[in-house]
Amino acid sequence: MKKSVAALLVSIFLLLLLLLVVAFNVTSPRVLVIHSYDEEFGWTQALERSYRRELKNYPRAVLTRWHYMRLGGAPSEQHMETAAASALRAVEAFEPDVLVVFDDMAAKLVTPALLNRPGLRIVFAGINADAASYGFDTANNTTGILERIPVAALQDALTQLGRGRPLTMACLGDARAQALLEVPQLVAHDWSPHTLLPCEQVDNYPGWQQRVAELGQQADVLFITGYQGLHREPGGRKSVPSAEVMAWTESHSKALPLATKNGFVPDGGSLAIASSAQEQGQAAARLTAALLQGRSPSDLPVLQGQAFVVALQTERLARRGYRLPAVYEAAARAAGTLN
Repeated sequence: MKKSVAALLVSIFLLLLLLLVVAFNVTSPRVLVIHSYDEEFGWTQALERSYRRELKNYPRAVLTRWHYMRLGGAPSEQHMETAAASALRAVEAFEPDVLVVFDDMAAKLVTPALLNRPGLRIVFAGINADAASYGFDTANNTTGILERIPVAALQDALTQLGRGRPLTMACLGDARAQALLEVPQLVAHDWSPHTLLPCEQVDNYPGWQQRVAELGQQADVLFITGYQGLHREPGGRKSVPSAEVMAWTESHSKALPLATKNGFVPDGGSLAIASSAQEQGQAAARLTAALLQGRSPSDLPVLQGQAFVVALQTERLARRGYRLPAVYEAAARAAGTLN
């Protein structure tokens, strides 16, 4: 008899637990977060940490799922099509109230079919292109934050590096669309008294090595818009590891390599002044919460990224005869980006 009662109580408990889980899934708001890259990428991790931390402030429980498109390196057209189809299936299966897309690849490949969809609101972040490039400017269900190169901070760094001497900055990147997106922001800025040479792109490692050598003869600083998508050989498909590219570039470039990539210094670079992943993730979470609280996307204007992070490797800079004021090292140490 006692065993029967115990079994009945356990069954009732499990049934109640099941009902609670079902109720949670049915009544909780649903958020799907789509990352352009994989979960091991430092930029992705920083975005996710800040997003999760900020969304915890939302007063209700939120049912959140994460999807990674894994489009780092130099993905083929087929790879991108497959990743886009998988992401769209995740949207249809989960039916989120809010869809969050991080970075341009997700915005380009996933959101076009979802613009103006009734019942779905979209938050975008980490976007280097302008809002019009993906139809966000005319859609009625989107809001977000644009990622912007901290050009003023870069210009200040050039002035400090030059110690009063105007510098010439060359511009080189791989041929991926992501690298090309930085060029308009660079060209639109007035770099005086410094000089920005025309930006160039190459898609293979031998071409990269040649241009690095040649531009080093023309410039003091080599600004790198992208280096993760270089093919090993012209016309090939295999990409060169980022650390290998930067190790070679740092060793062979007479011009100081500089970038706005969060992973640039860990990959072997000397100095990066990058947009803040914390700001992008935090803003995306705040916009998500506002939408879940009933705000309309049209009431939430698109934000422009303002914050930046300094990443620094002092020994590499010193070997080139460059020094920056102590505030740069302090900023890098505070951000955990001093190598």
